[in-house]
Amino acid sequence: MKKLYNILFGMLLALPFLIVSCSEDYAETNLGDQPLVLSASESTLVLDITAPQSNAVTFEWTPGSNFNTNAAITYTFELGLSGFTKSIQVELREGKNSVSYKTEELNAILLNEFGAGTNEEVELEARVTAQVHSDGIQPQVSETVKLKVASYKPVSSTLYLIGGAAPNGWSADDATKMNTVTGAAGGFVWQGKLNAGELKFITTLGEFLPSYNKGSDDTKLVLRESDDDPDEKFTIPATGVYKISANIISLAISIEALDAPDYGELWFVGNPTGWSFKPMAADASDPFIFRYNADLSAGGEFKIATVADFDPGVVFLRPEINGQGPGTDLNVVKWSESEKPGGENDYKWNITGGVYKIKLDTRDMKIDIVAFTPYAMIYLVGEAAPNGWSIDNATPMTAGSDPYKFTWTGTLKEGEMKFTCDKQSDWNGAWFLASQNGMEPTGDQEQMIFSPSGSNPDNKWKITTAGTYTIELDQLQETVIIKKQ
Repeated sequence: MKKLYNILFGMLLALPFLIVSCSEDYAETNLGDQPLVLSASESTLVLDITAPQSNAVTFEWTPGSNFNTNAAITYTFELGLSGFTKSIQVELREGKNSVSYKTEELNAILLNEFGAGTNEEVELEARVTAQVHSDGIQPQVSETVKLKVASYKPVSSTLYLIGGAAPNGWSADDATKMNTVTGAAGGFVWQGKLNAGELKFITTLGEFLPSYNKGSDDTKLVLRESDDDPDEKFTIPATGVYKISANIISLAISIEALDAPDYGELWFVGNPTGWSFKPMAADASDPFIFRYNADLSAGGEFKIATVADFDPGVVFLRPEINGQGPGTDLNVVKWSESEKPGGENDYKWNITGGVYKIKLDTRDMKIDIVAFTPYAMIYLVGEAAPNGWSIDNATPMTAGSDPYKFTWTGTLKEGEMKFTCDKQSDWNGAWFLASQNGMEPTGDQEQMIFSPSGSNPDNKWKITTAGTYTIELDQLQETVIIKKQ
């Protein structure tokens, strides 16, 4: 009985501390009769279009008064035009006594909420109201803080290639999207095959205006907003592989011709296909590399054709030693029957039946012939994924009846993302990566980069709009569809 009494007495002693601990989650203490004072980090501000994610201004205020009631205080921050003829309000929970705006965010408020013009200086006022959550206490309202802010004309977040030189020609509905450059406002980049012909850029699918055209020379862009404006275009002199870097804020552009491979197409042919020609896939990031990933259960001999024909003049790519089996970094040589009549040195690789990934590098004339065992699971990792960068808690996709294909449907946040195949805690496992860093999903099938050990190159997709997405990933063909619903 004495033991029970001691326990009850201890519980009674602890009870006030439990009550205080719980109440402190929502109560404000030691707030007597004091003024509510608002201040701003800037009084005059010219928003910088080149730094849209930088902090433009921060508003802070002293705690309001709850007149020693220990009651919680919540705040309403209001920002508006002079006299608050137009304004926006932000409701804040207790304990929050500041509001910050990024440059891009504040500029959008000026243009869209307050109706300001571009490059216009606007006088703003701000105030904060403190509401005490206790009966009979009137709200406190701070004195207003004034500031002047100059807006800017925002630029497009998308840019597309269009023209006779572009991959999809003059179709505005099917124009080729460029990738945004992470950390460079207004920056876009694209690399791939262009045809000989004219080229310009549009900002919106299906719309020919506005467009960015050739400026005073080949290194400058000019914004075209009307059919009455000059329609000068860039000229691509010859079909080839190019890298385009453009910035629609600085209006600078670089169109750089890259080394082009000898062959734009290659074909796998041999026993596994019944000696029918099967096209190899050009690598998404390197036009010198071709891949053929397939179930080659029949096994046997094969070689690589530069033209889908057995004509004696066709050049074939084959091994140095006849009957060479699977391996990596194997030497490749060129051969044609017209050079070696009668089939002399018509060497071929030889494989047993199975699933293979074949990678041919025509720059270094090397080939990898590797048997492929599918990974049991693929996972989403990144700030856009449900579980963020926690690789130990990476988000699994859903496996289907086909061991090579995985699907996933769910909510993605804004941010970067990639796929891991075995989620090793040292990050040195296998990865599926974007063909270019910062690439925004097209919603269509796109080629991935497979890195068997570590994320190299560390190319990630960039999700720019949060929402529900469906992902279809094929680990054999190394393709993915990331589509917003």
